Amino acid sequence: MLLRSLLMGLTAFLLAMACAAQVLDDPAEEARAQALMRELRCVACENEPISQSSAAIAEDMRSRVRAMVSEGASDDEVRDWFESRYGEFVLFRPSSKGVDGVILWGGPFGLLLIGGLIVFVLARRRKTGAEPVAPEDV
Repeated sequence: MLLRSLLMGLTAFLLAMACAAQVLDDPAEEARAQALMRELRCVACENEPISQSSAAIAEDMRSRVRAMVSEGASDDEVRDWFESRYGEFVLFRPSSKGVDGVILWGGPFGLLLIGGLIVFVLARRRKTGAEPVAPEDV
């Protein structure tokens, strides 16, 4: 039982040391890297940022972000590198360039406008379509 507790404590210590070893020396660079890690999607976990994912690919992606930030790459350069490697899917906020961006960002508003027009036309038709009821003779 004592051996088991000792092994668990040693494992926890080694994990803490491994996580601490990956932190950048400059706090500003580390904060920038953390912000970028929250913007990038894990390609294995899909809807989870690489900052929260425990997948092996996410660990590699975090290491790459830290390496690029420490080398002086801008945020856009880091995003562009990941987008060129993994596609636009890796970005939580895809770009709004080109036809795809117009469809992605303008499509919901267009559908809302079309739905509003349909409701307006149907309501108007219902109003004008009713015939007056003749009074009954008593």
